[in-house]
Amino acid sequence: MKTAKANLFGYASLVCSLAFWGLLALHHIPGFPKRIDLTFGYWVAIWAVAIALALVAAVRSSRRWALAALLPLANFVMIFVLIGLSEPRGH
Repeated sequence: MKTAKANLFGYASLVCSLAFWGLLALHHIPGFPKRIDLTFGYWVAIWAVAIALALVAAVRSSRRWALAALLPLANFVMIFVLIGLSEPRGH
């Protein structure tokens, strides 16, 4: 039972981490409701929750869930990489 709850926390962490990319893809589909907030501050808060959930899962069960805490951090870095690539470079 303890492992099942820990896995629930771990999978919730993964959903929080990966939701950004899914909603970003849906946001570019014509006709998709634009009411969903995709601002950076909103996602940083969700990724902080994802890190907390992954750490709770790691403490309660397997330490492999600690690796799930790296996914929101990777998302954060990836956003800066994508923004940097999309910015025009002045010479």
